[in-house]
Amino acid sequence: MMPLSMEIRKSEIKKITGELVSAAVHKLYGLDKLTIDIDIPENESFGDYSTNISFGIAKTLDKIPFQIATELAHEVLSENPKVEFEGNMYSIFEKIEPHAPGFINFTLSDKFLFHNTLDINLVDKSYGSADFGKGKKVIVEYSQPNTNKPQHIGHARNNFIGFSLSRILAYCGYDIIKTNYVGDIGIHICKSMLMYMKHGGSAQPDKKSDHYVGDFYTMYELEHEKNPEIEKEAQELLRRWEAGDKEVRAVWEKMNSWVYEGWKKTYSDQKVDFDVWEYESEKIDVGKEIALLALEKGLAGKDGTGAIIARLEKYGLPDKVLLRSDGTSVYSTKELQLAKESYDKYKFDKRLYVVDVRQADYFKQLFKIIELLGFDWSERLVHIAYGMVSLPQGKMSSRTGLVVNADDVLEDLVSLEEEEIRNSIKTPKIVRETAERVALAAFKYGMLKVDTKQDVVFNYEQVTKFEGNTGPYLLYTYARAGSVLEKAGFEINGGKFKYESIPKEFSMHPKERALASVLVHFPEFVAKSAGEYSPNQIANYAFEVAQKFNSFYGELPILDASSESVKKFRLFLSHATMVVLKQALGLLGIEVVEKM
Repeated sequence: MMPLSMEIRKSEIKKITGELVSAAVHKLYGLDKLTIDIDIPENESFGDYSTNISFGIAKTLDKIPFQIATELAHEVLSENPKVEFEGNMYSIFEKIEPHAPGFINFTLSDKFLFHNTLDINLVDKSYGSADFGKGKKVIVEYSQPNTNKPQHIGHARNNFIGFSLSRILAYCGYDIIKTNYVGDIGIHICKSMLMYMKHGGSAQPDKKSDHYVGDFYTMYELEHEKNPEIEKEAQELLRRWEAGDKEVRAVWEKMNSWVYEGWKKTYSDQKVDFDVWEYESEKIDVGKEIALLALEKGLAGKDGTGAIIARLEKYGLPDKVLLRSDGTSVYSTKELQLAKESYDKYKFDKRLYVVDVRQADYFKQLFKIIELLGFDWSERLVHIAYGMVSLPQGKMSSRTGLVVNADDVLEDLVSLEEEEIRNSIKTPKIVRETAERVALAAFKYGMLKVDTKQDVVFNYEQVTKFEGNTGPYLLYTYARAGSVLEKAGFEINGGKFKYESIPKEFSMHPKERALASVLVHFPEFVAKSAGEYSPNQIANYAFEVAQKFNSFYGELPILDASSESVKKFRLFLSHATMVVLKQALGLLGIEVVEKM
């Protein structure tokens, strides 16, 4: 018997299960250093955890997997760990048994689930948190918009992923620096500037200011289709900017200030923020040192024009220009310099770049160059590639006009949610505030529930539903649980409901058990999400919690339970659900609503 304290709530039962199996394998067969996978079965009848280790060692032991599973299950059961609560010892697992053709299934005991549920209520805001990131610094770079137009729906996905990853990693103890690297100069910026100088005169924005600037970019695209030669004028404008032309610089500063003012509201509405802002314009004169170092180390050479080219073909990558023939830096050289400056300043353990999947080859080139330059921190750089966002009618394109601004998406979602919420809330101000939260939940969850690497088809009608795998459904579930607790006058710290010793003949209803069991897994999903940089793990876990609660709520009476002790446990179970949903949604950057 292995006695454990209830502090295991801050650890992972999954990890403990793996350690038990590992010890049993060593004791019975003398095998060590094995990778032991512990999974959560999709079928609840197979228990709360399962391992297939028997298949992996069957050939070595010359035994059939089921025989190994039977032997291991018996050994692990003899070491079934127990937890102490109020002077009594309780087994963590009710059953540890083999299952054909060779799995070992673990079922948590009702008594353990009972106390874990009460424990969630006690620790509240810290449940699921971890400290394995303590003392480690992670830079999360995300958003990276260009100052020539408002942010579109694809930018919103970037913002949501980056902000959520920052929260998840911080919840696991990492020191997070949220960074935005803004593309504030380049030929694309000069296109908007050119049209304003030609047609804007001294006019001021008559709409949200970043949208106003974007109109001039659209104007350029339309004019360019008629007169491709206009691109030379934009290039000349960029040359004048680089030469420090006062007139061009003044227009650039004015138009960029308009964009920043517009973005300020966009980020505020999306509940997204940053610790550090970096600007491409500040890196214009840097990077030459990096390019010359590459030349010196022999990983780069000069072409016929005198440009410095990183030779990467032997590594299965296209060559990369580091310095133009006129001695000016390219975007990648600035990125190289930024990465070096960032490491010199912060000595980060990881630097994450949240950038769409189309830039995958670019980041392979970038990271390879840094590695070849001899910087041993190159392995700390990670590209978080995310898929593209399209609409049901097709992919977005500025040329076809099928571009959806993030601001417009959010406002449309607010309007749709307002119509629904007016049915239950009558105060106009509260209707608007609730609709804004629900709409943002619909927007964020609609993006974050999808695996980061996959494309998203964003459908307004689907993401705003109050049923199914949506943000509004999760908020509704939270509010529903809260309504029950309010009717019961439930107070954790108010003394009305206090912990009690576990009833001697305590046994859970299957619906109670299913809900209590899924709540145990929250710390595991947090750790997995942090390790794999995948917010969708937490999003879909939260959906499972909501499903289990609504099934429990729909079948079992809470306020009119058969006894006072059953009522109290179901209230604690409802509150534990609220704790987990609030924490999970918070890690996604979603705020809950108390009433709906």
